[in-house]
Amino acid sequence: MICPPLVYYLALLLLPPPPPPALDTFAIKALRNALALSAAWLFLRLPLAYHVPQSIGLTYQLGLVGLYGSARVVDVFFISPYLLGHIPRRVIYRYEPRVGTPLIEGLRDLKNKTSPSPLSSLSSAQATPSTTPTPEPVNHGIMTNPLLNPKSKPKPDQSPSYFPLHLLHRSLITGPQLTPVLEHTTTEDGWPHTLSDRASWALELELSMRGAGFTWTTADVRHTRRTWLPTVPSRLHSIFLHALPTLLVSLAGVRAIYLRYSLADVDEVLWAAAQRNEEAGRWDIDYDDNLFGTRLPLLTQLTLTLCLGATLLAAFSLAHSIFAVVCSPLAPGPLAYFPPLYTKAPWEIRGGGLREFWSYGWHRLFARFFLVYGIWPGEWLERKLLGKTAQEPADVGKVLGGFLSSAFCHGFAARGVSGGNWWLARGEVVFFAMNGVAVVVEEVVRRVVVRRRMRRKGESLERWWDGWVGRVWWISVVLLSGRNFARGWVNAGLVREMSGL
Repeated sequence: MICPPLVYYLALLLLPPPPPPALDTFAIKALRNALALSAAWLFLRLPLAYHVPQSIGLTYQLGLVGLYGSARVVDVFFISPYLLGHIPRRVIYRYEPRVGTPLIEGLRDLKNKTSPSPLSSLSSAQATPSTTPTPEPVNHGIMTNPLLNPKSKPKPDQSPSYFPLHLLHRSLITGPQLTPVLEHTTTEDGWPHTLSDRASWALELELSMRGAGFTWTTADVRHTRRTWLPTVPSRLHSIFLHALPTLLVSLAGVRAIYLRYSLADVDEVLWAAAQRNEEAGRWDIDYDDNLFGTRLPLLTQLTLTLCLGATLLAAFSLAHSIFAVVCSPLAPGPLAYFPPLYTKAPWEIRGGGLREFWSYGWHRLFARFFLVYGIWPGEWLERKLLGKTAQEPADVGKVLGGFLSSAFCHGFAARGVSGGNWWLARGEVVFFAMNGVAVVVEEVVRRVVVRRRMRRKGESLERWWDGWVGRVWWISVVLLSGRNFARGWVNAGLVREMSGL
């Protein structure tokens, strides 16, 4: 476990271009590439050769870490520098205090007519940092509230409901007030030169999954310059009043279903069936051997899927907030910079439908992986098959490529907890593939509806029911297709482990 990231780090020390001139030699470049290839192989070998006997969940995560780590090394050392001519540079974040209310900002975002196409918004293009003159940087840790800073003298929001909204924001439900700011970014002119600076640069890049602090920041970190910087008190409030209670309630729901429907023997029956079929030369599983489908009613399957989704949502948020609090003393360094993990809460997703959920309501920790190994190849393939030019959009290939890369990534991890059986690991593959197709269908329907409404001159393009239809649509797709996800976790024994049994 220690060897792959260590070799990766040593290779990163040699990645930035010279000076010093001693690094600009064939021998150093060959050593760097050899270290990178070794790190990529060691990462990939982790889930193929090892497992964690004490935990199915940790074995599953080992699969994700191994595949993601290997793909990241190949991207950093070979795809980006040789094919794209790009080595990540540091991005400096500075913040200008502003005044506003979260609810008003949310309403403005929902009514923004200049938002990109749902299909094109899934792309995670390279960051284009602004060079706008910026004030002095603000500490990323516990920040001074601009509303209470007499020197700034900000003008309050002119909305007549400003004061009640301000009180609501400071309520027990929403927690301590966040710091409203305008974000500005500037890119460093060059790369690190000294050994200490290289060591810091390499560590920051290795630990930055979303590229925060570098020029390949993922789209979720760049959605808007108007942002709300979380403070340590707000992170603690999120942990104890949101993430932790949600996690405990959802885990209790998973355990109750597991015990109520006696799912303890599901994985054993399935493993026995898989072994019999393997001996007989078959690769599928009989329906009667899949106790998830025969023992659980449809409503219970949907409830279990909902509980598992809430568990993942809360667990990611909990871990993110904990690390943000622990690393807050490192501010204003980039290792203390933890942008919000979710752009929108699930209940805020309405008219945007399924595309909005995956773009804003779910984490984007693997966004760079999906971009390099899914979106770009999908766009290239669509243009090749349909004869499109590089200037023409390839939205279908982009969406399907992104979701298929996610399907392979999660299927690879599920394979590790399914005894290397790809058929048993197909649940997550089917889930993400179905959602990719659903996003494409959603966009086609949306465009047809918009064209019809545009023909009726004098009428608004929006209807009062659009938000409700969008909400019912995305929830239905996620829950119904998510049964495949839940089935895979039950069959692999992950649900049994989550139930504490």
